[in-house]
Amino acid sequence: MADRIIDCCSLLNLYAGWGGLENLRQLPHSWFVCTAVFGESEITREYDASHTPQEQKLVLDPFVETGLIQKVAPESDSEVVDYLDLAQLIDDGEAQAIALAKHRGFVLLTDDRKAIKLAHRDDVGVKTISTVDILREWIECAHIESAAIRSVLKRIRELARYIPAKNSSDLVWWLAQQHD
Repeated sequence: MADRIIDCCSLLNLYAGWGGLENLRQLPHSWFVCTAVFGESEITREYDASHTPQEQKLVLDPFVETGLIQKVAPESDSEVVDYLDLAQLIDDGEAQAIALAKHRGFVLLTDDRKAIKLAHRDDVGVKTISTVDILREWIECAHIESAAIRSVLKRIRELARYIPAKNSSDLVWWLAQQHD
């Protein structure tokens, strides 16, 4: 299975949905997060005692220390050049993740439409997957039941403020899970 590099929006979606990232261990991939995403992913949201979403600091270092995710940065001249070129068009985290995916053969996990479009350009050629793709894989690998799926999707919707784009197959799947 190909290694995965996670951009900021997808990282926050999964973290919110699962209440952490430990569920990534149930999937047969190596997980990478670039240094620019570490800089962008500083705040998440969690429910307080009255079930009201509240901002809280997001700490990713323990996931690095346990080996769940690997922190990576551009190293080669070509990675740096591509990162700087892409950063003129999109946020630093997405730009750095795409540049590293291009040069290291990672699959990019993103829900950002502009990043997806850039990743798929002929001169970039990076394969992308979405938060929903990871959730589907997790559900299959870990045999997750419908009630737990609905809970995770509710957490993503309320805490990360994310639902898939209109007219996407991801949205069709997402909505279908609400009624199982």
